[in-house]
Amino acid sequence: MSDSPRLAAPDELDGLALSRFISRLGVELSGPCTFVWESSRTLKEAWAHWLAGIFRPLLAPALVSVHALASAMRPAEVVAVDRRVDAGLASESRHRSLAAGRAFLEGKTAMRAHREWSGFADRVAADESPGHVAVLFALQSALYHLPLASTLAAYAWLEFESGVVGTAWSEEPGGADAGIDAFSAVLPELWLAIRADRGDFEGGGPRLRAV
Repeated sequence: MSDSPRLAAPDELDGLALSRFISRLGVELSGPCTFVWESSRTLKEAWAHWLAGIFRPLLAPALVSVHALASAMRPAEVVAVDRRVDAGLASESRHRSLAAGRAFLEGKTAMRAHREWSGFADRVAADESPGHVAVLFALQSALYHLPLASTLAAYAWLEFESGVVGTAWSEEPGGADAGIDAFSAVLPELWLAIRADRGDFEGGGPRLRAV
């Protein structure tokens, strides 16, 4: 397979609507996760800053790793990824991510019947694992056998949507269309993260490569 970048085929994001629906079942977020649109930047600038500073180097690799590790039933290594996310986030982003993670755990009571989910939830309750929202999101998606592509896209949408709630969309040039245009900047990031070497977990997770 060529390692040169390309756009993914349209069917590689099949299941996005299902991933979005499942991810939000029972979950009420009280605020943003790690992305926050602040008035000091345009929405497009703020989103690009988050993609470059948090999503690309930290959250996308974590989502890919957890999706693969959960599918391979390697919970101890999921904990290790969760700890790396915890160490990699700045204080405010860390607190927001953990708060969103708690909302996931509180809202996903139906998942307690799933051994892998309840086992990880118990580790979080015992302070063995922090319980960041990206880790829980990827874990749930893997346990529901949702594709990696739609998992990444649905998580990015969760961050985007929660990060702009309560903001003045109407004040942005272009209105809602400007929001969709800004969000579309995540797509090249998804294509880069969508394929991973599932057989190599050395260094804490699969290696990301372009497709």
